[in-house]
Amino acid sequence: MNYKLILFDADGTLFDYKKAEEDAFLKTFSRFNVNQNIEAFHRKYQKINLAIWKEFEEKKITSKKLRVERFRRLFLQEKLSLDPEEISPVYLKYLSRGTHLLDGAEDIVKYFYGKCEIALATNGLSDVQYPRIQNSGLAKYFKHIFISEEIGFPKPDRKYFEHIFQKLTFRDSSIIVGDNLYSDIKGGSDFGIDTCWFNSGKRINESGVIPTFEISDLVELKKIINRGD
Repeated sequence: MNYKLILFDADGTLFDYKKAEEDAFLKTFSRFNVNQNIEAFHRKYQKINLAIWKEFEEKKITSKKLRVERFRRLFLQEKLSLDPEEISPVYLKYLSRGTHLLDGAEDIVKYFYGKCEIALATNGLSDVQYPRIQNSGLAKYFKHIFISEEIGFPKPDRKYFEHIFQKLTFRDSSIIVGDNLYSDIKGGSDFGIDTCWFNSGKRINESGVIPTFEISDLVELKKIINRGD
């Protein structure tokens, strides 16, 4: 094996976050009787949510504030008199139940389990990620789970990776696999470990961030990890 440690991102790499997030959003606002033009309403939320997570990665907002602020911005934009403090915990509860996995996710984790060290490295919220991991069937494969909210620094911050390698001593033979060019790939590259961009949508990379490897199907990871065998 060329790598002794694989760091797997969670959402968008192993978990189908889009499906989990959509389900949580629809159930939340159905509960609060907001059903009219819900698809358009959801698209507006997604845009705000994407921007606010970017702010989180850049350390412009805390995870605690993020939980409520995205809804505050949405309701302000749409001129709705809903209470974001009331909406947020309901949404997070539904989101924590979103255990949908991407195709091939459990198979690839199971394949590497026992062959090398594997760990989860996510920027998600602790009270959302732990239930999803535990109830998805992946928990039995991961002895190490690194969540930015607990660490105190998000990917791509160098301190996030320093925390990991204080626990695991495989820095010179490690690779991070993730779908986010900024948090996963830039973060790993800046720290000096190899990276694998999971580009399932075969998007054109115009970011200037260059991964060590690029795959569009998780099964391709086997060739990368085993290429020296």
